[in-house]
Amino acid sequence: MDRPRDWGLPTSWNLNQCTFAVLCVLFFILPLNQLAAGIVFSICFLMNLVNCWRTRQFWPAIQVPKIISRLLWALFLLSAASVLWSPNPLSCGLNWLWVVGQEAGLFYLVLRYASTGRRSLFLIKMFMISAGIVAAYGIWQYFFGTSLQNAEWIDHEAFKDLSRRAISTLVNPNLLGAFLVTTVAYCEGIFAPLKGGKTRWSLVVIFLLATACLILTFSRGNWVAYFWVLFVFAGAFYHKAFLPFIGGGLGVLYVGWSRLAARIMSIFSIHDTSAELRFFYLQSSLDMIEDHPFGVGWYGYGYAFPDYNFFISEDVFMYHSHNLFLNITAELGIEGLLLFLFLMVQMFKLAREIRHRKRTRPWIRGVACGYMASLVGIFIGGLTDHTLFNSQLGMLFWAGNAIVLIMDQLSRPPKKDAQNEK
Repeated sequence: MDRPRDWGLPTSWNLNQCTFAVLCVLFFILPLNQLAAGIVFSICFLMNLVNCWRTRQFWPAIQVPKIISRLLWALFLLSAASVLWSPNPLSCGLNWLWVVGQEAGLFYLVLRYASTGRRSLFLIKMFMISAGIVAAYGIWQYFFGTSLQNAEWIDHEAFKDLSRRAISTLVNPNLLGAFLVTTVAYCEGIFAPLKGGKTRWSLVVIFLLATACLILTFSRGNWVAYFWVLFVFAGAFYHKAFLPFIGGGLGVLYVGWSRLAARIMSIFSIHDTSAELRFFYLQSSLDMIEDHPFGVGWYGYGYAFPDYNFFISEDVFMYHSHNLFLNITAELGIEGLLLFLFLMVQMFKLAREIRHRKRTRPWIRGVACGYMASLVGIFIGGLTDHTLFNSQLGMLFWAGNAIVLIMDQLSRPPKKDAQNEK
């Protein structure tokens, strides 16, 4: 494996290096505890401000492609401005400061302090180790935990045999499922271009843990997303995986056919409370978009929802529409959805370009493959839920975008070589 020889830890410590060390702690703790992650992020960003004041340097050294930079700024400014026409500007503004502040802040911190190969690779390792812990704990929790027997996210009438679902360190099984799909995407993406060694075996172990835990979440939408992530892996990145993919799938279905099949087929049933509610959310969101084509403002969905609520208790505050694309449109308008989709298309194209660049180190190509597969998982899962609403998953998503931009700069050929190729 052609990769940096060490783990990227500095031999001497200054404020820049200490800030990076705290950033590493943040990457590790982010999937483990939301409150602790917020505290560590605040410490890291304060250290960054002190470092900026001392060095008189604020902007990262990474050169972001202009089209991506402009789209990022447009989406950022639109989300901020949308607070002004939200139903509750004060509450929505505070939420924007906390949620978007953390997501944009982590995006910035990654670009500023992880712009080298050693540092970016170390952050990826921190994420993978933490993801393995989350998955292992979820499996242990499912079989040995005692607090999930009557969880509120189980429809006991529709699924009488389903008594528990794994949640691990995330808030609910659907969030855990989305996190595990992203984990699987990066595992297989980094695995594909490598040629062997301990790193590959470590990725296999984390992949198997994440897969087993994902099954135990009984998150139907994320099962479908997982299938498509594996399909992309076998079809685009690693053709040798087709037979194991088919064989493994058949093996899982053989062992747990009755429960898994019933759970998957319930997606199309209106008698399942969860599926039925999603149809109602769909109609409410479409009505909201029709009445507010420019959106109801960032975090405004919950405050606008009572005017479109005709199926659940009025005391329930509905935070999002359970659909990534409809929620973006409902809050930021059609222009917000177009900006987001255009940005993701540009990021996907950039990752694909990184993968096919000549003389690019295998692990960099692997990160690009993992990013593309993760987008497939997020978009497929986004059809039935809006997991990026969660600040932990949102921060990881934007950190992944920042790492791809770093991979772009690390994989670019020197200017002389580029001119010679032309």
